[in-house]
Amino acid sequence: MRRIGFACLPIFLLALAPLVPGAAGAPIHLKDYRALVRIDSPEFSPSGQAIAFLTIRPDFVRDRYDATLRVVDIATGESQALVRGMDDLHMPRWSPDGRAIAFIATVEDRKPQIYTVPAAGGTPEELTDAPNGVEQFAWSPDGNTVAYVTPDDSPLSAKDRRTHHDLFTIHDDDYAIHEPPVPSHIWLISAKTGKARQLTHGATSVLETAPPIGGDISSPEWSADGRWIVYAQQADADDSDSDRTSIAAVDVAIGAERLITNERTYEYTPRFAPAGDAIAYLYPHGPGPVSDMDLFVTSPRGGVARDISAGLDRNLVANFAWLPGGRGLVALADDHAGSKLYVQPVDGPGHALNLGNLNPLHVAVSSQGALGVVADNATEPPELYLLRTLDGRPARLTDFNRGLTAYSYPRSVEARWRAPDGQPNDGILTYPNGYTPGKRYPLVVYSHGGPEAASSEDFDTGEIGPLRDLFAADGYLVFEPNYRGSDNLGNAHEHAIYRDPGEGPDSDVISGIQMLEQKGIVDTARIAAVGHSYGGFMSAWLITHQHFWRCAVVADGAVDWTEEYELSGAGNLAWVRDSLGGSPWDPQSAALYRTGSPVTYAGDITTPTLILSGTADVTVPISESFALYHALASRHVPVKFIGIPGALHSPQDPVHRELYYGAINDWVVKYLGR
Repeated sequence: MRRIGFACLPIFLLALAPLVPGAAGAPIHLKDYRALVRIDSPEFSPSGQAIAFLTIRPDFVRDRYDATLRVVDIATGESQALVRGMDDLHMPRWSPDGRAIAFIATVEDRKPQIYTVPAAGGTPEELTDAPNGVEQFAWSPDGNTVAYVTPDDSPLSAKDRRTHHDLFTIHDDDYAIHEPPVPSHIWLISAKTGKARQLTHGATSVLETAPPIGGDISSPEWSADGRWIVYAQQADADDSDSDRTSIAAVDVAIGAERLITNERTYEYTPRFAPAGDAIAYLYPHGPGPVSDMDLFVTSPRGGVARDISAGLDRNLVANFAWLPGGRGLVALADDHAGSKLYVQPVDGPGHALNLGNLNPLHVAVSSQGALGVVADNATEPPELYLLRTLDGRPARLTDFNRGLTAYSYPRSVEARWRAPDGQPNDGILTYPNGYTPGKRYPLVVYSHGGPEAASSEDFDTGEIGPLRDLFAADGYLVFEPNYRGSDNLGNAHEHAIYRDPGEGPDSDVISGIQMLEQKGIVDTARIAAVGHSYGGFMSAWLITHQHFWRCAVVADGAVDWTEEYELSGAGNLAWVRDSLGGSPWDPQSAALYRTGSPVTYAGDITTPTLILSGTADVTVPISESFALYHALASRHVPVKFIGIPGALHSPQDPVHRELYYGAINDWVVKYLGR
């Protein structure tokens, strides 16, 4: 097979020899995952004696996910279901007195609204009647008021639509836009009288679209004294401008707003400390936005913000929470082949907590400093755990997924190596079920998306979903390289993808494959490239530049950076511009839009390729998949193109999700055999 000319590769492999086989049991199959219960949105009661959370189960008959609102008593471990059967139930939040829990749900064909239910059990009652629905909300500290976010009315009237006087201006919006974008604003509603008033106004908007690199959509945040609300303010309502964000503070009494930071881009998820007026938020470490997200601290008065987590050298995600008294925060970050919880004091160095072999997925902090953590690992499905103190050991509070512990899961280990230019890399290597030392096995290379993300030894929460276990049951090695641009090895590793979208990551992946081949465990004639989103880009890039692949899968894959810039939403215009160093029309970046796009080299592809795309994907427009498909089909390269009706950037319903993973598994088995 042809390879890029790598020689004398430095190799670092951690525990690559498989460990003792797992517990006896049958390998898990795709339909067995129907029993998986996902756990989300933990939140402590004000007293710290109970945790509200959601359990989410797939309903394959009605093809949807059903959420149940539950409360677990920490002392007894007894769990009570408070609300079930309401559509799109999410975002449970305790009232400050602990007597009720509010949440968002949809009833019949109405827009989502806020409902409340007594914490001791009872019938949910509707709190809001927002004509355009509710997107996020937060209780005031005294419990008398709820701040919520709702879109403005459309500038088009019913008559305008009926008479087709409905032309509108398009700015930084995705190719599927069909009506004028409108900003979202904060309203206040009395929890006692139900009277509502609008707090923020104008052309700016509460952030409502996924940011391009880090951070997330977040609810309004009240100060401890109830005087201020802070939020991530977007400069306009256009979906592709989710990089144009600033932290804004609103005086609740008079509605006066001010921007409290010096930047006007890439500021996200502000959160007030439980005491005082400190505000923590996420902002890129630098250089530029293609870098780790750090925690910065400021106040409603403004001034120079401090980067308090620069010393951690980890990309902190939007799931973070203040500790009691505002002395510091707890935050999640990818770290090598898993994830960790970090404690970051306001002053001083941060450190990771010891969760054993668990990977945290969500975290909540009680008023006494206990942690509620949803966690899993590659062989243990998610459950809710309690840490009574920061240095305590996790104690499991729930057991919803006990039935999934009877299966035999493959063993995964972390692998480390360096690319020819010295770039350090790591990844996950999973051995096939029944691995026999000395035997060579087919290899599936799965590249994660992002790229500011990482493959992690989670149970079923990453993009790879059940495929790691399915491929191992098929008798394959599974290799998940965290190529440069991944967020699990520090800022330098993440920033290394800047203006190097393909060649650098390619060298990382290929040198990782060579590292495994040198161990004598790979059947070099049977290697597959699989990936989703940026991982789909990686698969497309790899099969255009190497031709040893037996087959490939490009799922919702970006293959043309110009189309990403021109047509996509969800912040990808900004991601492409800031990752490639300019627009397609800037002299310093124009050439990279061509040389860095796999579609430029699609005429060189000889690998049988499966292409999948959601028909409503605005993050990576389906037009890119059409271009790749025709480049292969017109030259009679074996190719199959599957559209997922109504899907966005990945399947949102359980039936399509199962069919999606099944199609990928079937394609790989067809070409790698068993």
